[in-house]
Amino acid sequence: MSSKKIGKYEIGRTLGSGASCKVKLGLDTETGRKVAVKIMNKDLDRDTLKLVMTEVDALKNIDQHVNVIHLQEFGDGKYEKAGKPTRDVSYIVLEIAQGGELFDFVALSGRFQEPLARHYFKEFMSGLDHVHQKGISHRDLKPENLMLDS
Repeated sequence: MSSKKIGKYEIGRTLGSGASCKVKLGLDTETGRKVAVKIMNKDLDRDTLKLVMTEVDALKNIDQHVNVIHLQEFGDGKYEKAGKPTRDVSYIVLEIAQGGELFDFVALSGRFQEPLARHYFKEFMSGLDHVHQKGISHRDLKPENLMLDS
């Protein structure tokens, strides 16, 4: 995949980025599975760190559900890049959603026909109901944050 690494994960291309992190394609070298790795600098301000920990705590408390991305690992590690200094980072390893964001899918394919829209809406509501049953509220629901599997 590449010469970049965090722990047992080889780090590949960027899948997305946010205010506090970059999400990269990762490869678990022990299982051969592709994952999404959120990489955050260790020098996050207190408020951003609190948001990250809220996300991690919420993901830890959600039982596996087919319509909710699963947390696989959270930790601190060394981000190793060939020819560059190693840096300390925090990282979150998540199940990969190979289909990307709903936003990009709609932008490329256009408006959904009603049967397909109903299908995705039902899956979305099932996942949302599951997290609500655990007492968790997402607070940033938008097509960019809804992921599609393959």
